[in-house]
Amino acid sequence: MSEQENANKRGLASASSETRERVAKAGGEAPHQKRGLQAAPSETRQAVARKGGLARGEQRRKAKLAKAATEKENPTETKIS
Repeated sequence: MSEQENANKRGLASASSETRERVAKAGGEAPHQKRGLQAAPSETRQAVARKGGLARGEQRRKAKLAKAATEKENPTETKIS
């Protein structure tokens, strides 16, 4: 295979035949049993529980909606940016 053909390949296709064989034998097994929040340290799990389990994006969205509702109720207090 030429260098130019190798340069066009990405991911596992560009790996050596030994690597492709090793990955195929593993069959997609993960080296860990826990995923996501289960795998997080207890401090992180507690912090998430205290915040009600909301993701950062969800927290921002709720804060933005609350701010918009407040501004709608009190339009004279709205700052112009």
